Amino acid sequence: MRIGLIDVDGHNYPNLPLMKLSAWHKAQGDSVEWYEPLTSGHMDRVYLSKVFSFTPDYQYGIDSDEIIRGGSGYAISLVDGKEVYDKSADNDLPYEIEHIYPDYSLYPDLTKDTAYGFLTRGCPRGCDFCHVEAKEGRCSVKVADLSEFWRGQKNIVLCDPNLIACKDWKDLLQQLIDSRAKVDFNQDIDIRLMTEEKAEMLSKLRVKRIHFAWDRYEDKDMILPKFQMFKDISKWGVQQAVCLRPYKL
Repeated sequence: MRIGLIDVDGHNYPNLPLMKLSAWHKAQGDSVEWYEPLTSGHMDRVYLSKVFSFTPDYQYGIDSDEIIRGGSGYAISLVDGKEVYDKSADNDLPYEIEHIYPDYSLYPDLTKDTAYGFLTRGCPRGCDFCHVEAKEGRCSVKVADLSEFWRGQKNIVLCDPNLIACKDWKDLLQQLIDSRAKVDFNQDIDIRLMTEEKAEMLSKLRVKRIHFAWDRYEDKDMILPKFQMFKDISKWGVQQAVCLRPYKL
């Protein structure tokens, strides 16, 4: 089969579903390439993936027997000025594709010595500005071990919405520590769940900085002591430490 891929958001950030689809199809002996409307010719199947709702859909014709669209961007609509996620409009990857090692060759510059993936899905918070609850559930659960998407790269980018809310947080943090890779939590760490044990383990990671989510200003009396506890235990300096991000003041 000839398989075409379209990253509707552009090529500014690696698209995990497309990397996994590419890896699976290549393992079946199919040819995979970025779809170009003027040069690609006829395809057996073309996948379009869109993460962001504000990204316009693909505007060009597609010469293919089958066209499959997926991603959060296709499942979010604006209702009374608020983004609403419709799970029935999203396409989940089959298990064998979701858990395959990604084809990082699709984004050679963005993934140079860098692995991307999820160790957990879901978040207990249910913040009204976030669609994780509707998409992944209101419980953080382990979905993979690090080896599923990491094979010795020097850098790891984690897309987990709330890793330390998962009951398996200790095992997962230990995997990250043992990797000795530099870790980027690109969705923040929940400061409200910080404990001395978690702070000690986080302090063993190789990180440039950690961002802590702080979504409600009225929680400051509970949050600030936890922030101070983390700084005292981690012994990190100001340059390494912490950005608190209150979304609403």
